[in-house]
Amino acid sequence: MNGTAVTIVLLLIAVTLALTARAARRNRSTDDHYVAGGRIGGLQNGLALAGDQLSAASFLGITGAVALTGFNGFYLAVGVPAAYLLMLMVIAEPLRNLGRYTLADAVAARFEGAGCAPRWPSPRW
Repeated sequence: MNGTAVTIVLLLIAVTLALTARAARRNRSTDDHYVAGGRIGGLQNGLALAGDQLSAASFLGITGAVALTGFNGFYLAVGVPAAYLLMLMVIAEPLRNLGRYTLADAVAARFEGAGCAPRWPSPRW
């Protein structure tokens, strides 16, 4: 086993855990966690969303699809941004107007009471 590689991996894990602990201490509410307490402007938020969309996962996924299926994989490159825009228009705006951050929060706000509880079979002990 390569000692240098193990050291680098352990260092990355330590830095990640330190950053996570620091961020956890700064968050006081769900607003702080999900939307930075409202301190992020529209441009910064847009850049963050664009960065997520154009992340390495999307890039590598499209590249892999083109490599495996040829030109048919290129349709994924067109479909992903189209689906992203559709998701923003259909889901994100109503969630923002409702003042919620997840679909589960929106469903709970719209359908209050026991009527929306899932009907899962539960064991009787």
